[in-house]
Order: sequence, then structure tokens, then C-alpha cells
Amino acid sequence: MTTDEDRLHEERLRTFDRLEKVIEQFMSQFGRPDFEGGRLGDFDVIGDYWGYPQVKVGIHDLALLRPDIVKGLQRIIADFPEWEIVYTVAVRGHYGDWPDMGLYIRAQEIIDTLQRQYFPKEFQTIRYEGSRRAAEPGSKKKPA
Repeated sequence: MTTDEDRLHEERLRTFDRLEKVIEQFMSQFGRPDFEGGRLGDFDVIGDYWGYPQVKVGIHDLALLRPDIVKGLQRIIADFPEWEIVYTVAVRGHYGDWPDMGLYIRAQEIIDTLQRQYFPKEFQTIRYEGSRRAAEPGSKKKPA
């Protein structure tokens, strides 16, 4: 017997598969996906669906933080308002010395958890229209 929960899971899985393909095609305009031609690339669209309405993208090149790329991803996710793209910074050589950080790209907002002090100077001033900073863990202050 198929339950409502089963149907929801199947629907989300189909949506995930569609989004994963569209996001990878879009990102391929700006860099190489991991393991294309057997080589490490500039980004990786994580192909595992974990049951949450999100697609995870790891970027290995800070140039992929460009605002026009992030805005393009927001346009893609806009047709799926209950979904988000988790856009994580995963620069090789910095897995151990940089904290987890990235962007949560949603239809109506971008939540920014980037810790720019770790970036080279040219990436420290990058900003995103319509974004807000995430609250610091343990902080009672609302994000700006």
C-alpha cells in the first residue's frame, strides 16, 4: 500500500533528480564538474537525496561565488519555492583549516554564512543582493 508519505518522497525524489541535472548544466558554464574525464573539477553537485528539499553543491573554486552565478541559481530554484540550494565552500587544501560555510539559496532569499576573513582579499568584499547573514551560533542577536 502506497502512503501519502511514500508519494511525497517519490515526488521529492523526481524533483531532486530534475534540479540536480539543471544545476549541473548551469554550473558547467562556469567550471568543470568533479570527475568529468576522471579529473577533479571546480564544483560537485551532490547526487544523493537525503530526504530534505535541498540540492547540495560543493564549490572548490572561489570564483564560483560570483554574484551573477548565485543569482542564476536563485532563478533556477525560484520555480521550486519549498526547495533550497546549499552552496558550500569546499576549497581543496582548506578542509581542515577553514570552517564550514556557504550560502543557502532560496527562491526569496539568500542566507549567507560565508566567513570572508579566510578568503584572499579579492573575495572578501563579495556581496549578494537580497541576502542576509545567518545568526551566529549561540547568538541571541537577529541577523542583519
